[in-house]
Amino acid sequence: MIIFHWELNVNNEGSYIVKLIKLFYLGILFTTVSFTQDLCPPGFLDALFFDEKVELDWVQTSSYGDVLFEECFAVCSTATEAFEIVNVDSCGACSGGWFRYLDGTAADCGSGMFPCEDGEDDDYSAYAGYSGTDSTTETYAPVDSRLITGPIDLSDYTAAYIEFIEAYNYPEDATDSNMVEVSLDSGATWEVAYVSNPWDVGEAYWFNTVDISYFAGNVVWVAFRYYDSIGYGESWFVDDIRVWGGNEGDGDICGTFQNYNVYMDGSLIGTSDIEAYTVEDLENGVEYCFEITTVYEEGESDASYEACAIPMGPFQVNPLAVNFDALTMGEYQEAELTIENFDTLDHDFDITSVELSNIDLALDVLVDVMEINFSTFSDPSASGFDPGIWGVDDSASASSTYMVYPVPDDGGQFAYVNDDAIGEGALYTDAWLISDEVFVSGYYPAFLLVDIYFPNPAGPCGPDQAAYADEFKIHVSVDNGETWGPVDSTMSTGWPHWQSHMYNLTQYIGDATSFKVAFQYYDCGGEWGYGVGIDNIKVKEGDDFTWLTVSPYSGTCGYFGYYNDSLTVTVGVYGTEEGFTIAENLELQSGDLTLTVQIGVGVEVSVDESGLTPFEFALHQNYPNPFNPVTNIQFDLAENSDITVSIFNIMGQKVATLVDGNMDAGIYHIKWNGLSDHGIALSSGMYFYKMKSPTFHSIKKLVLVK
Repeated sequence: MIIFHWELNVNNEGSYIVKLIKLFYLGILFTTVSFTQDLCPPGFLDALFFDEKVELDWVQTSSYGDVLFEECFAVCSTATEAFEIVNVDSCGACSGGWFRYLDGTAADCGSGMFPCEDGEDDDYSAYAGYSGTDSTTETYAPVDSRLITGPIDLSDYTAAYIEFIEAYNYPEDATDSNMVEVSLDSGATWEVAYVSNPWDVGEAYWFNTVDISYFAGNVVWVAFRYYDSIGYGESWFVDDIRVWGGNEGDGDICGTFQNYNVYMDGSLIGTSDIEAYTVEDLENGVEYCFEITTVYEEGESDASYEACAIPMGPFQVNPLAVNFDALTMGEYQEAELTIENFDTLDHDFDITSVELSNIDLALDVLVDVMEINFSTFSDPSASGFDPGIWGVDDSASASSTYMVYPVPDDGGQFAYVNDDAIGEGALYTDAWLISDEVFVSGYYPAFLLVDIYFPNPAGPCGPDQAAYADEFKIHVSVDNGETWGPVDSTMSTGWPHWQSHMYNLTQYIGDATSFKVAFQYYDCGGEWGYGVGIDNIKVKEGDDFTWLTVSPYSGTCGYFGYYNDSLTVTVGVYGTEEGFTIAENLELQSGDLTLTVQIGVGVEVSVDESGLTPFEFALHQNYPNPFNPVTNIQFDLAENSDITVSIFNIMGQKVATLVDGNMDAGIYHIKWNGLSDHGIALSSGMYFYKMKSPTFHSIKKLVLVK
């Protein structure tokens, strides 16, 4: 047998999620498609935008003669109809295998892989899953499962090929290889045509062509065999299965390849010998549309489906001016900034100002840097577990297989809960870490500063919570712990960076002269969650000059396409006197880049620079974000205008149109439920939403979790 393959080393949201990957999606949309014509065109063009450039890549389609069997899983509910599934259940309560979950119940198809037609948004695939435990032995159950085609008649052919696309989730847990097999006797016996090693394929997409001409001239059955002798292994995704019948010696009959032509906005801009091309020296904020054709000696193919992208600067903050009303004494208000990273590298950032430095210099009333053990927290076992769930250690000792704590900035120890180490099937984790009593004057504002690492890739608890969901909350109590008020329950750092957060506690404690602070980690009633880390905890009492908070004020914005490449920063302002007004500049620094954000309290501040968004038009960050199942999007129109608001996937393909028409000036709120224009529930991952009018456009990111 001869096996051809090429791989696409991309990961939907990066390689940061290990257990979340078990939610049965992969995320990026690529495919191949069969054409009867000789001059096969490229397919499924991807346009990724960066600073003044767009990177293109695509898939070259192929033809080996006649397509005798084809299944691309266009409809999830009918994904198994073209196959017979045979499970060898050698234990009392086996589970896993093709279209089965780890508990043995029927699984939906895989999602997030490859559409059947260029430009469409169906993304289903075959899915084979690992097992849970055998209820009769309390050990993991082995898996041996075949996905079998019906008879394929190769009698009139002297050559034959199998094409398919594969990828894995959780490949590091694999124990054995999987196989593609061929049978000449209706499945009574099988011969191996291809061996799929999960640790080789990994989380990349492999496009395989397997030469099975040895079996030409016969009626054959083809099986995809998922096998794991231990059981708790990987998930295998297979898509675009195709069996060709052809003539010996012909091979791929698309034509004699010469090069690819690259078109931008209808004009030829270059050629390429490979399935990739970079377009540079573009203008940020301008939409460009691309097509690719294949040039053969015999002529030029049809064009691929068009893909559009808008280059963006590598690191952006929006808005650059924030206005508050004048404050009464003791009044607190909040607004949000969005930091977005369109670069291919992570960006560390720090937000500083003269007013923020006042908090840093304020009086310490509680300090715990977790150098050896808890020093100001007297109840680390308040969760009811013995010993307590909260611990103090360094990154090497605190980490587990799926919850790897990065080294904090000070390089030392930190407090943590590792729910992954507690394990699947354990009792629920509801771990509280409660401070000693904190004493303040009751007159000046009090602030909490804490470094946090809380990946939270699966989102929060709730009626529709995802697998591996967990929550981290900060509470405060003014009655010695009898009742608690929430300070924050929405922070999430993503992978794999610490963030420094800052909270004004005065709105929660009023004029109390003592209070307690608590940190709570909860795994949603027994979900196998990840965990949290906290470090450098300080409670400070300010004075008449401490009115501004920014959270997070230090951290890392991940590279483009990563989970936390878009961060929300909360700006809080506090009235230290009646009729409080002030103006201040925040300096956001990232490497050599410095951006200034103007803050006005009772004073109007604005940004007046050529090319920036007009002050009266705005597209706001969606809330909640990440979201499931519905998110809200606000946009503001300064005047009557033709307006569109659309959703795009990470490839730049439009998947939903929320608004399209003429609208009057005003403030509008719309909801999106994660469905495409065709009513298809989209897979988890990052999407973009774009607002566009004749004089204004803006793009933001949102994350759908399931």
